[in-house]
Amino acid sequence: MSDTTEQYILENLVPELEADGYEVFLRPGRAARPAFLKDFVPDAIAVRADRKLVIEVARTSPDTSTRLERLNGLLRDRDDWELRLIWISLTSADQPPEIQSIPAMRTRIGEVKELAAQGHRESALLVAWAAFEAIGRALLPTQFRRPQTPGRLVEVLAREGCLTPKEAEISRTLMKKRNDLVHGDLALRVTDDEVNAIATILDSLLLQAEEESNAHA
Repeated sequence: MSDTTEQYILENLVPELEADGYEVFLRPGRAARPAFLKDFVPDAIAVRADRKLVIEVARTSPDTSTRLERLNGLLRDRDDWELRLIWISLTSADQPPEIQSIPAMRTRIGEVKELAAQGHRESALLVAWAAFEAIGRALLPTQFRRPQTPGRLVEVLAREGCLTPKEAEISRTLMKKRNDLVHGDLALRVTDDEVNAIATILDSLLLQAEEESNAHA
């Protein structure tokens, strides 16, 4: 895979998968990839005790169709492996998200708290994560110039000192819940304490973003 955008997406995916307990191999060599793939080199594989993934990042094209047809054939009788396909478009790849204003981010945090007060805690967590990425991008525009996976978002904010170790630990726990929600775990429940915790972290990050904005005004 030669496209730098696809490489960037893969590198963003690694922290999230590792946080979920996977060992990840990008462009795995013969020793790392399963024998049934033969000479087919996927964009990545991810392995943990209960689940194994073959990962492909793809654009719509005839070459992609041929490649995926071959990969699906190799996986057809492999119930122990599954394909995770990440489609990218010119729009998502070539137009980085805009940095949001401080008032817009503050409004989203208010919505998180309002949703939680109304008992919609799972929805509050999803809105909170949108605000989390928006504030992260305002704080670290170079590192977060592209859409981020939750795992990389947390790890970079922690590494740069924007999150305390305790806040990073809480964020990783809630990241797992966020991931389960968006992947269809309809039985999952979020507690008031968890929403309060992420709202407190968002308030802290927003204060840092506001101070940074004022310093450059």
